[in-house]
Amino acid sequence: MRIKPVVSVVSGQPTRDGNGVPLVRLVPGQGQKGSGAFRTMDPFLLMDHFGPMVLPPGTDAGFPPHPHKGFQTLTYLIQGAFRHRDSTGGAGLLRPGGAQLMNAGAGIIHEEMPVPEHLETGGPIEGVQLWINLPRADKASAPGYTDLQPESMPWTPVADGRLRVLLGTWAGVTGPGRTPARIAYAHLELDEGGRFEHAIPAGWVAAIVPLRGNVRVADVAVPANSVALLGEGEALGLEALSDASVMLLAGEPLAEPIAHYGPFVMNVPEEIEQALADYQQGRWGSLD
Repeated sequence: MRIKPVVSVVSGQPTRDGNGVPLVRLVPGQGQKGSGAFRTMDPFLLMDHFGPMVLPPGTDAGFPPHPHKGFQTLTYLIQGAFRHRDSTGGAGLLRPGGAQLMNAGAGIIHEEMPVPEHLETGGPIEGVQLWINLPRADKASAPGYTDLQPESMPWTPVADGRLRVLLGTWAGVTGPGRTPARIAYAHLELDEGGRFEHAIPAGWVAAIVPLRGNVRVADVAVPANSVALLGEGEALGLEALSDASVMLLAGEPLAEPIAHYGPFVMNVPEEIEQALADYQQGRWGSLD
């Protein structure tokens, strides 16, 4: 198989979100601003790596109530625990190795906050949130969320490491998440010197995102908290230059217009205006 070359390596941008949670914004990356960056990674809209950090006792660092519309969020937790609540009445506990796939669809308000034990005692927390665009036909779909428990996506041994599949199929394993967009998403851990290759369907975008450690893609070194966007080829391939923790993304572009404003992603500006009006007038409910 012809390994996909690296088209660009973009460094993540350190920032804060929610209640002052430190994170690295990976997609769009530094120098990739606005909807043009969204089209580059279509159907992936945004990727944040929060932590790793240790919350001191009494810290409520998390993501208080905020709205979304027109896409899906997948929050994957590596360490720690979060509780989820949303305006549809949904609630759940996000545990290490688990994820929550939330469909914002026609509009939702949700929060992700530390569990009470973390508020009392503190503790480590780390995770990744991925925004996945919805096709035009699904942007008005009913909002809601699905718990993806750790037991439904266990680590699978691979040569020189292990793999956890969240969405799509990797190494013969299909993840539990389901999205209208055709994507594949996984967490790979490799020992130093380890290699991994996997076929990618023709026409799909693909990227390699090291969270920890450095990897080599073709002849290009890719450091932690950066995004290697891949070009034409038949397979994704990488080598770990040190022990590495890596997110793998691949997806079929939607190739639809994108209108973006904060937590709303629609197709045309008029739909953004309507989303703002609906939210401000309380049409999506509340968490009271």
